[in-house]
Amino acid sequence: MSSTAIVAKIVADRTHEHGESLAATIMMVMVVEDLIAVFLLFLTPELASGNQVQASAFLIVAGKAGFLFLATFGFSRYLGPRIINRVSQYEIEVGEISFLLALSFGFLFGVLSDYLGFSPGIGALLAGFFLPVKHSRYVREKILPLKEAFIVFFFLSMGALIDVGAALSVGLPLALILGAATFGKFVGGSLGARLAKTGTPLLIGSILVPRGEFSLVLAKAGVDSALVSSQLYPVAGLAVLATTLASPIIQKLLHSSRSES
Repeated sequence: MSSTAIVAKIVADRTHEHGESLAATIMMVMVVEDLIAVFLLFLTPELASGNQVQASAFLIVAGKAGFLFLATFGFSRYLGPRIINRVSQYEIEVGEISFLLALSFGFLFGVLSDYLGFSPGIGALLAGFFLPVKHSRYVREKILPLKEAFIVFFFLSMGALIDVGAALSVGLPLALILGAATFGKFVGGSLGARLAKTGTPLLIGSILVPRGEFSLVLAKAGVDSALVSSQLYPVAGLAVLATTLASPIIQKLLHSSRSES
């Protein structure tokens, strides 16, 4: 999964050069990837319980997921906007109330998601995803000052859990994995953009290269549930680091080649 935080920053810096169409194309890819990651996180607890997913167990997981979807959708589409409209009237008198309200949305559905056996991040993600654009922008503006800090804390905490020695013990396959993580995303993103006949294929592919948040979250969830080997997490961490460093290098090479031509 590409890093939403890193890719969004790259897109914001390049929007003035390539227009809004580039941002729209890439962010749509981000949304689809996030939805796939959410689906995989939904299935992780059940997959970890055995070698084969029973139909009844799958229906239970699907039922819980459906309930979470409906609860977040109903709240975010109907009740949430009314609360925001009401609270915004008192924003001048009590400035902190709007900030606390924005945080409470994420925490509320994070707790609900955790209670249902899923990752807390799923509930918070869905709550923000389903909010109407106007109200979603309102919530975003309130918590924007915390965004950069949370991103730093996230990568620091995840990075502290990475055992580089365990990753290097994989040996030669590690180099193949890192190469596939970098060029697989580059080629796949470029090919997808070319087939969709949108944007600059090579540029889109290079921007999508950085792996990030959900890659680490999925790897951590798999390791914690004993679904995969503990070596997967440090390998995923090195893949995030390698692809993050590779993306600007690829973009610089593309820019140089276009300048020469």
